[in-house]
Amino acid sequence: MQTQNSPFLLGPEDASKACLLIHGFSGSPVEMFGLGKILAAQGMRVYGIVLAGHSGDPEELIKHGRKQWIASAEAGLMRLAHYPQVFVIGLSMGGVLALLLGIKHPTRVSGVVTLSTPTSFYDRWQARAIPFLRYVMKWYYPLERLDFNDPDVQAEMMQQARLRDPNATIDFSDPQAIATIKKMVRLPIPALAELFLLTDHSRRQLKRLTTPLLIIQSRKDQTVNPRSADELYRRTRAASPKTLHWLQKSDHLIIAGPEREEVFAHISDFIKATTPTDATPARSQSVHLVGPDENPVDH
Repeated sequence: MQTQNSPFLLGPEDASKACLLIHGFSGSPVEMFGLGKILAAQGMRVYGIVLAGHSGDPEELIKHGRKQWIASAEAGLMRLAHYPQVFVIGLSMGGVLALLLGIKHPTRVSGVVTLSTPTSFYDRWQARAIPFLRYVMKWYYPLERLDFNDPDVQAEMMQQARLRDPNATIDFSDPQAIATIKKMVRLPIPALAELFLLTDHSRRQLKRLTTPLLIIQSRKDQTVNPRSADELYRRTRAASPKTLHWLQKSDHLIIAGPEREEVFAHISDFIKATTPTDATPARSQSVHLVGPDENPVDH
């Protein structure tokens, strides 16, 4: 059984196509496991990685930043280096990292898929304060202002809880339970600032992406502004072919929401339809595994 913070390998080792799955900020590989099973069942080798610092302990996340997350993605790509075709699929911040891999490795990455992926977080004043707050505050509580009487909020909370435990239950009528949940979910502000810097860096690089690109975004995403998908499509002028597909019912975690089957189908169709620019298997020695103090996109 897949545990929350463990990487996973699925599908035949001798496949001609491989997929690198990258989870989101403060998330875990379990977010990507359902998609991984679908792709593996179609004969692809699938590797779901764990990003640095994402052990499930917020105190561990606070010790890591964008350089280590990029290094994790690079290491994942290196592990799949001998497969003729490699597709990189990322959720939220994972999509940001997928774009950076596609930009740096256009002949080894056959296609990029971004799911609920941001291009900026600075559309709200609270977000604009994050880079400064990192020096005076440690924690941000994202659930503090949510209305837990809202059916949509309840559905999203149950969806995320059952990703971690299929038998999870939440008593939304219990004020004590709701107060505990709101305090339990916390994000380190220094790591959030690193996420914002990573996203800004990716946005500036988007014009360099030339690989095929599939963007999937929900109009009801309450974590990433849906306008990010339009900006991503507009800035990736050289990506070819590229497609933007909109969802109408899902929240941020679209690979576990009510339209997940549609998401899975679009990803499968994209992979089947995409012809790589270079079908020759890459060699391990051609992959540069960056260290924690290096930026793999800038050299």
